[in-house]
Amino acid sequence: MKLSRTVLIAAAITLPAVINAQSTFKSSLPVKPGKEITVAGIVECDGKPVQGVVVSDGYEVTKTDKRGAYYLKSKKQNPQVFITSPAGYDVWRDDVVPQFWADFTLPADKYERHDFRLKKVDNNRHATFIITDVHLANQRNDVDIFSGPYTDHIRTEVEKLKAQGIPAYTLNLGDASWDMYWYGHNYPVGKFRESLNNADYPTAVYSCMGNHDNDGKTQPGENADFKASLPYQKAFGPRYYSQNIGNVHYVFLDNIHYINDPVPAPTYTGINNKRNYVEEFTPEQLAWLRKDLANVAYDTPIIVAMHGPMFRWKRFDVKKNWTPLTDDIMIRTDDKSTRELLDILKPYKNVHSVCGHSHKQNLVRLPSEMQNFTEHNISGTCGSWWRTRSNGLKNLCPDGTPVAYELFNIDGKDLTWDHKTFEYDPEQKFFAWDMNGVKEYFKNNQEMQAFLTMYPEWTDYSDVPENYIYVNLWAWDQDGKLKITENGKELPIEIVKEENPLYTASYMVRNTVWLNEWDNKGYHKPRKFQLFRAKASTPDAPVEISWTDYFGKETKSTLKRPAAFTLEELK
Repeated sequence: MKLSRTVLIAAAITLPAVINAQSTFKSSLPVKPGKEITVAGIVECDGKPVQGVVVSDGYEVTKTDKRGAYYLKSKKQNPQVFITSPAGYDVWRDDVVPQFWADFTLPADKYERHDFRLKKVDNNRHATFIITDVHLANQRNDVDIFSGPYTDHIRTEVEKLKAQGIPAYTLNLGDASWDMYWYGHNYPVGKFRESLNNADYPTAVYSCMGNHDNDGKTQPGENADFKASLPYQKAFGPRYYSQNIGNVHYVFLDNIHYINDPVPAPTYTGINNKRNYVEEFTPEQLAWLRKDLANVAYDTPIIVAMHGPMFRWKRFDVKKNWTPLTDDIMIRTDDKSTRELLDILKPYKNVHSVCGHSHKQNLVRLPSEMQNFTEHNISGTCGSWWRTRSNGLKNLCPDGTPVAYELFNIDGKDLTWDHKTFEYDPEQKFFAWDMNGVKEYFKNNQEMQAFLTMYPEWTDYSDVPENYIYVNLWAWDQDGKLKITENGKELPIEIVKEENPLYTASYMVRNTVWLNEWDNKGYHKPRKFQLFRAKASTPDAPVEISWTDYFGKETKSTLKRPAAFTLEELK
């Protein structure tokens, strides 16, 4: 993507939101920049130069010399220059967002200087909190819930890590804001940084863009994707970049290509366009990534952060625009960029991608003979857009999974991870239902009957045979083990694609019956997700449920039967 210098100058002048206060060092550059150098500076720690720090403008990549100086022949196609922090250092920060980038302020052919500061830290062992789809919009008390109990929960976990001498970081995987409400609710994406600071969020936060972090007021046409990203870039930095934390190389990419086609009439306050997009990586990102990874050894663990997932399970998400990658895994049919990304990463021995967008929990591990790649699709922090919480219940995602985050624990080059809920005991890993009780509830509850009368395509579970047990496992992994045992006998388990009764009874009923709103077209098609089920031999024998995760950690629970279905566990 090539942008005129006029566009870049305008961007530097008019972009709203938070401005990074880059430190100005007294030391002069050891070598005077040549005529072709448009950006240069020094990277230092405690007044001493740091050699070998990678510096880039998203196109060109260089390193600091032994005097800590870098020199870039930048055309300033992007509005910023940024550094990739080396292992054993943190980027200096004055607030929640590290100051790893600097905004260009001069035309493309004019020289400017930008310096960076680092801070020494032992981060060989560290923890990374991964949140996504916070969707703050100044509605349903969302800002207060995230800034209050959710941030307090993470703060408690950070304090536990701190007591062990383990530094913590946070990755925000996009959709921190909600583009349709930027202007009507006065919550553009830059406000999220403000909310984090007001909440005294306890770690540094590195972000990547989601589709809802684009400016919906941007006019469609040439460079719409770039222009729509400018408010985000001003608040959170480049659309794509990398950082080293300990022995892990973190890469942040933008796989949302914003189009924003015109519509006949405004759709929301200040929004005159469709806000549509294509999920793909732009060519300049992948060209930059090849240069970035040239500095990374093949045995280095890599975590690639992005907003949209790259894979789906064939048995659950067969769609016309997806095609098989393997017998079990689907990939977008016309997305050549994802295949190119996989090719770029193929030589590396331990690669994980982390993503959001779907508001559900899912893990896809590519076959080892193909490459060492695991995708973690993480449930949204807002759940179902904060609606179940606003209706007096705990937050649920559309697949019935409680709102949560992923916690990676890194020790050298060893990575482990865990799915952590915000509102439940962190040791709890699943819901289990006696389907005899579910059928009874759906048959006799008056609100449920009203809902099913208006939306007859949704199930009442009457066709489920007697004595079935259903399990919603929050962090399923194909290499884990789920066991359901009745009277000491292990029951055969099958995976089904089914509506989640807890989600139907909480989200669907309360958003239709309670609010008397029946005309939502999106409600007519049932929402079906992965569940596990087994047939018990009796209606009243207790059932033992055991989940052993990828790392061998076992979680057990007993379902006493007969068990009535209620919403008590959501209160």
